[in-house]
Amino acid sequence: MSQATPKLFVFQCSGNTYMECIEKGVFGSNDPWPLQVKAGDALLLHHYEYDTLFGLWRAATDGGKKLVAKAWGGKFPFQARITLATPTIIELPKGTLGPAERIVDGPRAQAVLDLLLPKDPARS
Repeated sequence: MSQATPKLFVFQCSGNTYMECIEKGVFGSNDPWPLQVKAGDALLLHHYEYDTLFGLWRAATDGGKKLVAKAWGGKFPFQARITLATPTIIELPKGTLGPAERIVDGPRAQAVLDLLLPKDPARS
């Protein structure tokens, strides 16, 4: 009965960095918190200029430093490689999470995952 507590990591982007995130398959930060990311963790991307939250990706590897060294001209060295976990990128409803949240776990993380992932009829 020991199911892992769901955890979400929320990265930031702007109009200048969004496409590079998607094209290079990596999210990054100036701060070291992405080093907590483990392969398989759920990841979201907050476009702060539009206050829009996108999902859902999974970490393809553990977080690290300079995984894609030339991404964003080296400005965001703490990184996580990503893979899309849903058929398309989904825009979450406004107010799903606060704009400053970076790590969300427990029931709040599960509630966001429930918005993004298809329901399993076997669990109903």
